[in-house]
Amino acid sequence: MLVDKPWKPEAVLRLAASVSFCLVAGMAITAGLEHWLPALGQSQKDFISFVAGGVCFQGAAMVFVHFFLREHGLTWREGFGLAEGKFGRMLALAGLAIVIVLPVALALGKVSEWVMLRTGRTPQLQIAVQMLQTKLPLFQILVYGLAAVVLAPVAEEVLFRGILYPTLKQSGHRWVALWVTSLLFASIHFNLMAFVPLTFLALVLAWLYERTGNLLASILTHVLFNAINFTLLLVAPDLVKGH
Repeated sequence: MLVDKPWKPEAVLRLAASVSFCLVAGMAITAGLEHWLPALGQSQKDFISFVAGGVCFQGAAMVFVHFFLREHGLTWREGFGLAEGKFGRMLALAGLAIVIVLPVALALGKVSEWVMLRTGRTPQLQIAVQMLQTKLPLFQILVYGLAAVVLAPVAEEVLFRGILYPTLKQSGHRWVALWVTSLLFASIHFNLMAFVPLTFLALVLAWLYERTGNLLASILTHVLFNAINFTLLLVAPDLVKGH
């Protein structure tokens, strides 16, 4: 069971401001590539943009969280309940969650695509999905996989479930905390077709953290979700193009 966290509101605000600044910096770098490196091909620009975005947002977030925890006098294990429960138990729970989450998320993605087509909107694939649908060097595929399967789940779970969710929840509005963090998580992926499936995923990830008090359960579920989607994207892209 998730216990109250000692997160200082002003420290959370500083963390949010720092991460937001880095996110904007990553977007600025991406926008400037056309001007700075006009000779590069589109796939090369996309790859550089992806790496810059990952470093500026997820990579920087992990550094900021380190200092955030130091300010509170906590280790990573203490701050996110990682010492509670065994790895095998958390992995088994994540596997069980995926059995439920993955087919529902895939179905919601298809429904979102259908609704967009029925309302005259053109479904757009996520940029990472578009890149993986082209023929890429093995090195780039490995980088995309590492970012999607390791870096993104850890950074996003720490920020959204580990810090933001408990902070909002402790204000006395648990359901507001649940929905705000879930909707915000889906929004930062900047894809309308994936918005509903990712919101559903976020709700489940928050529930897992709430029930276990161990962020590892949410991280492993997120890792499995991304790993399976990444693999399907390489071998059967039509199944996961909305994710």
